[in-house]
Amino acid sequence: MGAMTSSRRLEALAQLAIYGLAAVLLFWGLTEKYLWQDEAATAVLAVRMLKFGRPLAYDGKNLLTIDMQDDDDDASVSARTKNPQAAIDYYVAEGNFKKDTTWKWQPWGLFAIAAASIKLLGQTTLGARLPFALAGLATVPLLFYLVRKQFGSFHAAAIAGLLLVCNCYWILHARQCRYYSVSSLFLVLTLMAYARWQWGGRSAAAFIVAAWCWFQVDYGTVLPVLAVLFLEALLTHPRAFRRTVTAGAILGAALAPFVWFYDLLHRGSDADGTWLQRAAQNLFNLNEYIFPLLLLAAVVYLLWRSWHSLPEGQRRLLSVGCGIVLALALWIPTVTVYAFVRYVIIAAPVGAMLAAWLVTQLRDVRLAWLAAAVLIATPLLSAPVRAIARPADWWQGSIWYRAEWQDLRNEIFGHQPDPNRLVIDYLRSHAAPTDEILINYEDIPLMYYLPNPIRGGIATFRVEDDARNPPRWVVIRHSADFVHWAVFQREMARYQWRVVPLKAPDIQWGNNPDPMGNDDPRTAPDLYIARRVDGPAQ
Repeated sequence: MGAMTSSRRLEALAQLAIYGLAAVLLFWGLTEKYLWQDEAATAVLAVRMLKFGRPLAYDGKNLLTIDMQDDDDDASVSARTKNPQAAIDYYVAEGNFKKDTTWKWQPWGLFAIAAASIKLLGQTTLGARLPFALAGLATVPLLFYLVRKQFGSFHAAAIAGLLLVCNCYWILHARQCRYYSVSSLFLVLTLMAYARWQWGGRSAAAFIVAAWCWFQVDYGTVLPVLAVLFLEALLTHPRAFRRTVTAGAILGAALAPFVWFYDLLHRGSDADGTWLQRAAQNLFNLNEYIFPLLLLAAVVYLLWRSWHSLPEGQRRLLSVGCGIVLALALWIPTVTVYAFVRYVIIAAPVGAMLAAWLVTQLRDVRLAWLAAAVLIATPLLSAPVRAIARPADWWQGSIWYRAEWQDLRNEIFGHQPDPNRLVIDYLRSHAAPTDEILINYEDIPLMYYLPNPIRGGIATFRVEDDARNPPRWVVIRHSADFVHWAVFQREMARYQWRVVPLKAPDIQWGNNPDPMGNDDPRTAPDLYIARRVDGPAQ
């Protein structure tokens, strides 16, 4: 009895240590850096949901678009830089939002979560980020519970939780005011509800609710996962065809109005590169940051070898996990314009679960933990696949150690200069609320933190709309090489400017958690911020 009590105490302490580590990594310095462009888009739409009852792309002052750069020539762009309505009509035609500027590019559940927090905590950095960090924290014990229950192993559950917490880019994304953490949370909840339904003897109600809620925060990832789950159910229990199809029909009927409302059947954007190029980059991301594909092959092999000896729940959950990784390898390059890590990072709990099961097949607990330590510390087992899925130009990793630990340290515990905080705090102190601010990129954070009219951005909104008020301030990131420079240069040439001696680093993004966004602000030149001087341009 004493040995059993001691074992339980150690298990409880191990769980607390893992959850404590997750809390430190998710909440330490959470507000030190201001929201960057993508985060601010979520927060601004949440604020407008509170004000107007729905997320509006245009509030009568500032316009928010999906930030998709176009290839229009200067004449075409210039036609919409003077008149707000011309820009709105253009982006309605592009499918960014509806005719009344109601947002449809992302599901509204994401904005509802942020809106509730902002209502409670105010229009602050903490108000925007807190619910998403909490969702990331909740994902860890839920993953532990899922693995412990289905695999019957404390060590597998603990290793899965630790692997997730030590996934640097999952942590960095979970700290964002964006869908990443809540999507991971609902992925785990959906798998738990699926297990209760399929081999737990319960009804499909919890599964349908979990999947429906997941759709409301991330309709892009839930669809391939649902395809895997329903296919697995049909193949495993063909005699339960009617039960499975009925559940699918109910879920489909519940989602159909939102599929229509968000216009998902008519989405389309100009993709970057060919499908094979995006697939190769996405495969690299899966292999590097979710689960080494060499180990995926090992899981599939061991699963096949021990199929009849494994408990039903264990083999089915493993099958589903492998299917999810493979489905995302095909789905993401098909429906997205670029293979960002953010598109696959929500599957990190699945990768942690598969890895935990695999290392515990070593039978020796010490070897299992040693193997887990190797996965945490080094990408050595990811290296063989890089011959097929070559790293992108932005990758600065190593074969011997995980370079992303440095990114995690710098982001959470470091004190690097944040261009958004520096610019916003300066303008908050020196600009009048009615001063118009011209900015070529990272315009949406200014919309969240400042009351000013903001013009510019990738959309070039009102850059040359000087009929009433010319811009009083200009903020230019020369590192943002994807904007329509001619428009901004024309507008700046109309006036005299006095440069502000603000030492804000000229990097493309603020705290973009994607590895491609890790520009070093300590070595960057200063961005250009200036105040208009009354008088003719010289």
